[in-house]
Amino acid sequence: MNDLELKKQTKLYTRWALGLSLILVVIWPGIMFSTGYIYSLSFFTGWVCLAFGWLVFAALFITIRPLIELYKEYKR
Repeated sequence: MNDLELKKQTKLYTRWALGLSLILVVIWPGIMFSTGYIYSLSFFTGWVCLAFGWLVFAALFITIRPLIELYKEYKR
């Protein structure tokens, strides 16, 4: 992967990460809070599980993706 392509991909994925984080962490809960929604225990548990799943997925992606790229470079 050359430097130009790497910079382009970095910008793209940074925007996606920031956008999804903003939506999932700020906008969605903010809308529910402003409408007076009362979180039930089961809803809150689901929300925490969703956040934890997002964390695990991100950690795996951040860990495994560079290894795949490195493997592809060495294979070439």
